[in-house]
Amino acid sequence: MSRFLDVKKCEAFRESINKTDIFIYDNEYKEHYNLFCAVMDRMDSSISYLNSNANPPKSEEALLFFIMYSSMVLDAVKQLLKSLDIENVYSDKDNAVSYKFFKDICVAPPLNIPQEECPTDDKFFEYIRSLSMAHPFETNRPKFFEKGEIQYSPWVIANSNFMSVRGIEDGVGIRIYSNKFEEIQDLVFSFNLIKEYINSRFLLINKATEKINKIIANKEQLWKKEKVPRDLPPIATLAKISEILKKRYQSTYRVELAIKSLECPLTENKDIVWSYRKVITDLIPDLIEAVEELDYEKMAIALDDVLRARPKNIHEMGHYQLEKIFGYLHVGDESLSEYKWGIQQVQNFANGFSGKWVKINIDKMNADEIKLLVRIACFFEKKEEKNF
Repeated sequence: MSRFLDVKKCEAFRESINKTDIFIYDNEYKEHYNLFCAVMDRMDSSISYLNSNANPPKSEEALLFFIMYSSMVLDAVKQLLKSLDIENVYSDKDNAVSYKFFKDICVAPPLNIPQEECPTDDKFFEYIRSLSMAHPFETNRPKFFEKGEIQYSPWVIANSNFMSVRGIEDGVGIRIYSNKFEEIQDLVFSFNLIKEYINSRFLLINKATEKINKIIANKEQLWKKEKVPRDLPPIATLAKISEILKKRYQSTYRVELAIKSLECPLTENKDIVWSYRKVITDLIPDLIEAVEELDYEKMAIALDDVLRARPKNIHEMGHYQLEKIFGYLHVGDESLSEYKWGIQQVQNFANGFSGKWVKINIDKMNADEIKLLVRIACFFEKKEEKNF
């Protein structure tokens, strides 16, 4: 069984869309995001079916399914090109390429369409789709019909030995009743020809992927022009970085947490907190470089090493305690049962390694200070492990 549609073309489009949040949040493009998602998912299922049923269909149902899924692929690509304002070369009626596949069928019996009235390949396929799907039971829309002509189809014709008698080994077709025909006619054509046509339109997705990548490249080029001032205080520098990240639709959580760690009011533990804050401020040159290079992964790793450090040899239940401390302790939630459970986990956690690094007073400290001290304890404990 041959697979005639290259699924990697769709994967490339999906990867381009997913490499950035531009198309989710940017005012210029976000109106198309739902269409992009719908197209990608429809294309995945349609291509899967078509590639799994790429041999000439042996039943009417199989042929109808093939036409239906083919239509979804064609319409999906057409919608992509339209939304991205990409010219479709096949829409030009004066271009010979628009008549590459079906012109010989159109001008031959039983249709006998005059050369000057011959439909484009796209219009011919629309005609086949409409008639084969009995849409609803007749069609009179094609412009190549005679005046007043109406066509009906009782069924599509699946591949059989009958087709090879006509010299088309992979033939499929459609039976046509017309008020302008003297007798019933069967329109028969190569199934492989239909596949070649579908693939030619499917490959236009490459143009959509190229346009997406161009949009991203233009945005990134613009972003790289914005520099972070080198003469600002640490908190102001981090605030500027956060501002830039927001413009680029990137997460600011880590940078905001770093700012909070620098400005959180203290009741005690000032020396070790100062040491921890120095570690954060020493990272700022690297963070500036990362944001200007658009290397967000580098930035995330650098901040996580400080803000989300975890010792390797943590005490029993330590991970559970950390989960509840950071999940339940929030300023303003002090009356909630979850907050009280989080405080209980702080007390349990303090019975472990944290006591040698910080002193936590749950009666005097708010949630932000407690969490800062827990992070500090984890950071220095992990650092000590590395030094051994």
